[in-house]
Amino acid sequence: MNVKHAALLSALVWGLSTGPAWAVDTDPVVATVNGHEIRLSDVENARNQLPSQLQNAPLRDIYPVLLESLIDTRLAADKATRLGYHETPEFKNRMAQVSDQILQRIMMARHIEQHLTDELILERYQKLAQKAGTQFEIHARHILVESEDRAKELIAMLDDGQIFAELAAEHSTGPSRSRGGDLGWFGPGQMVEPFEAAAMALDVGAYTNAPVQTKFGWHVILVEERRPFPVPSYQEAREVIAKELLSEIGGNFMTTLRGESKIEKKSFAEVVKALQD
Repeated sequence: MNVKHAALLSALVWGLSTGPAWAVDTDPVVATVNGHEIRLSDVENARNQLPSQLQNAPLRDIYPVLLESLIDTRLAADKATRLGYHETPEFKNRMAQVSDQILQRIMMARHIEQHLTDELILERYQKLAQKAGTQFEIHARHILVESEDRAKELIAMLDDGQIFAELAAEHSTGPSRSRGGDLGWFGPGQMVEPFEAAAMALDVGAYTNAPVQTKFGWHVILVEERRPFPVPSYQEAREVIAKELLSEIGGNFMTTLRGESKIEKKSFAEVVKALQD
C-alpha cells in the first residue's frame, strides 16, 4: 500500500482501536446504485472538483456529502439513460465539447510531463542565479511632486544642505511621505523604467541632480544603500521556476500547433454582419 492510500486509510479509521491485520482494498466500493459501483477513488475525484478551501477539509467531514452527491448523479444518469436522453442531439453536442476539453487536458499534461524535467528546471535556475549574481538592489528615498520646476527647487534646497528625509516629509505627494520618502529595498524590474534607471545609476549617498519624470509625476531620488541581489536557493526557487516553465511549455506547444494547422475564423463584427444579413 502506497503512502497516499496509507494516509487515506488512517484518516478513515482514525480513532478506532487496533485489531488483526486484514488485507486492505486500496480502492474499496463505497456504494452500489442499481448495480453500478461507486468507489473511494470516485469520492476523491469529486473532492478534487471542490473549491480549494474545501479540498483541504478532512475527508471524514465531507465524505457523507460527496457520497450522497455521487449517488444522486448516478440515479439521475440512470433515469436519463432509460428515457433515451443519451441519444439526443443536445447530449451528443455537449459530450463532444467535454470530450475536446478532456483530450486537450490529457494532451497538455502528456506534453508537459515529457518536457518539464528536473534538468530543465535546474538549467533555468542556474541561468537566473548567474544573472542575479551580477545585479544589485538599492535602498532609496524619493520626493514626488507635480511639476518639474518644483522638483528643481527641491534639488536646489538639497544642494544648500537641507536634509532629504525632512524635505520629503514636508513636500512629497507620494504615500512614502510619512516615512520621509523611504521606499525600502528594491531591485531590477520593481520600479517603473525611468525611475529605476535613474536610481540604479546613483552612487550611495547621491541624489539625482535633475528631476526624473514618470507617469506619477516628478521625482528627486536619493540612494542610501546598495547590496548584491539576494539569490534564493534552488529549493526555494524550484516551485516558482517550474510554474513559469509550465506556462512557457504549454504556450509554445499551442503556438506550434497553430503554426501546423489551417485556421479560419471570423471577427465579432463579421459575426454580427452575418446575423444581420
